[in-house]
Amino acid sequence: MSETAAFAGDPNALLAGAARTISETGLLAIVWICFSTATLFVGLRLTFRFRQNRSFLFDDYWIMWAWLCSLTMAILQTEQMHALWYITYLSAGRVAPDLSTTGNLEQLTRWQFPIIKLFWTTLWSVKASFMAVFFRLVKPFPILRRLWYCVAAFTFMAYIGCWLASSLTCSPPSDYFVAGKCDTPHEVWMQKFNVLYSTSVDISSDVMIMALPIAILPSLQLDIRRKIGLGIAFSLGAIIITVASVRMTQVIAGESVDLVGLAIWGAVETSTAVIVGSLPPLKALLSRSVKKYSSKSKSHYGVGGANQGAGAGSGYGPSSVSRTVMVAESIPLDEMHRSNQKDGGIYVQRTYQTTVEFDEASSRDDDEADMVKKGRAL
Repeated sequence: MSETAAFAGDPNALLAGAARTISETGLLAIVWICFSTATLFVGLRLTFRFRQNRSFLFDDYWIMWAWLCSLTMAILQTEQMHALWYITYLSAGRVAPDLSTTGNLEQLTRWQFPIIKLFWTTLWSVKASFMAVFFRLVKPFPILRRLWYCVAAFTFMAYIGCWLASSLTCSPPSDYFVAGKCDTPHEVWMQKFNVLYSTSVDISSDVMIMALPIAILPSLQLDIRRKIGLGIAFSLGAIIITVASVRMTQVIAGESVDLVGLAIWGAVETSTAVIVGSLPPLKALLSRSVKKYSSKSKSHYGVGGANQGAGAGSGYGPSSVSRTVMVAESIPLDEMHRSNQKDGGIYVQRTYQTTVEFDEASSRDDDEADMVKKGRAL
């Protein structure tokens, strides 16, 4: 009787890692809330881009691919929930090993393998999207263009390295899907190394990618305020770097990897990457909306006399053209006031002023690209 109780498991045993504060339902909610938020931003980005250009650019297709990978990842994370929490309870002692233990272990490893690969593919697809955007900026600069190719090569090799490190965790690699054959001290250390390696190259590549457009700023003939604005726009990847750093500190629990924490922060980082990758076109949409609103407000309050132009103080933006039209109109007089003017009338000259303001939103380039071109032209 005592031996049976010893292997019965303790339902109140303390869980380790993120499982202490997150339940299975909570984890499922986090995964799909993160994906839904990312989907919203991707939808806004693609809608704006298509309305602006009537087509998608190369960087848009990379974001679409990242979204598809994150969708597949969310589905697989949902499918692995039962096995994940069974192993979590088993490790904490809440359940005792039984005939289903081996099956759950193998099922979890089979889910984990594609989930990890989709995680990296999502992140690297967002990097590729940024690289496509920044290539249009650095293309006129020969040195930076060569550096772009070097960064692209490093980023690609880092992605391949993540695949290789994960595939070589177990020795031989075929033991990865066999329960109980990939838990030697060296293989456990390799699991921790994979997290450290993938996070390190993830952060390093993000820093390199951000540095490419930032290196352009000193050569641009722009005021300091615009340079700071461009620097902030080019540094959006810092948000992903911050999340990646937090993820690394949260998923490593001692000498092992917190599987529940890995699932949580994997969903958070992929959604953050997709959201940040969707921001550049949306930022352009926001800034142009503000400009339009400001222009309309000035136009409403800035209407003055008939000689007011379209320049400073006119209430119209710099991308506007003003034209004055003079029209002569004959007003007939009655018999009593008949004059010697032609046709018995007097001529009144009226002046009309028309101002046409061009919409900059029709440009295929984002605001950052426009500012870089203007900065080089000055």
